[in-house]
Amino acid sequence: MIRRGDGDIFLLPRMRGRRALWCAVSLFLLATPAAAFDCGKASTAVEKVICADPALKQMDDALAAAYAAVKAATPPEGQAMLAASQKRWIAQREYCSGADDVATCVRERTAQRLSLLSGKPASGPGAPGRLVPVFLVQDGTPQQWDIDISAFRFAEPRTAGERAFNARVDAILGAVKPGPHGEDAHGAIYARQDDLSLTYASPALLSVRNDFYVNGGGAHGNYGTSNINLDMASGRELALKDVLSEPSAAILTLWCKKQIDTERQKRVPDAGDVPYDEPTRDAAIAETVRNLASWSIGEAEITVSFDPYAVGSYAEGAYACSFPTQGVKAMALPDAPLP
Repeated sequence: MIRRGDGDIFLLPRMRGRRALWCAVSLFLLATPAAAFDCGKASTAVEKVICADPALKQMDDALAAAYAAVKAATPPEGQAMLAASQKRWIAQREYCSGADDVATCVRERTAQRLSLLSGKPASGPGAPGRLVPVFLVQDGTPQQWDIDISAFRFAEPRTAGERAFNARVDAILGAVKPGPHGEDAHGAIYARQDDLSLTYASPALLSVRNDFYVNGGGAHGNYGTSNINLDMASGRELALKDVLSEPSAAILTLWCKKQIDTERQKRVPDAGDVPYDEPTRDAAIAETVRNLASWSIGEAEITVSFDPYAVGSYAEGAYACSFPTQGVKAMALPDAPLP
């Protein structure tokens, strides 16, 4: 056990021949969240929506079962960490009460959490190796970071792709420093959040989306999306040259620009008043489409994500464009490892 600041950080040893979950927890996070809740006691807007929709209730029950399975395979100190992460996720799920379609919001969030806990991808046949969830949580104060990392890694990496993915996850975890940050935050709480989700997995390809948020001071925090797209045979991250020719990339760029321009007309009353000139915006779109770290690959759809400031003002929010996966595959190079 390593003590840092006000929190106790637990790093679990090998267990039953398998690599255990990496865990970190503050001592005041030891309470365990309830499993599937009783609809007779539903009190929040989100809980009432779940109980009114049999399909949503079935998903929630499946999530409770996945949570119980992970807990049963986790030693006591890791169970406290798992509970802390689950409690935060349940609290964040309540934000769906303000969504235009509460049921859809809950369904999407539950599906992502279920994928994390069960190690099953949102699409694809799945990776050969077993995936286990990894959590790093610390409650923040003006003196120490607020940390909420939800990730996963291969329990027993055997292939080049599995080892490469674990190295990427280890780098994300290693960049997070629990305990005090040693700076004068002027009463603010610095925060770091990473949510990894498995959008596609097969023996050939692993596509993982990371939605992140960092606030280390300044006018506001920064958020965005990055992706890990691995050729599982070689362990190499995919580049444009592995998937598309330049003429095909140019076609996707035009499709993407049209989608962004259409969306911007909805968000901004005077869409002509942009912080960048048109050539600069076009160059940013072209560069992002050609960067596969911006691609979230699914069996049905490929989404290209733009960070705030990339093609509009921060107040406009992040933009994205999407393409049917089979449409991209029809344009792709013969050996491209797409679904």
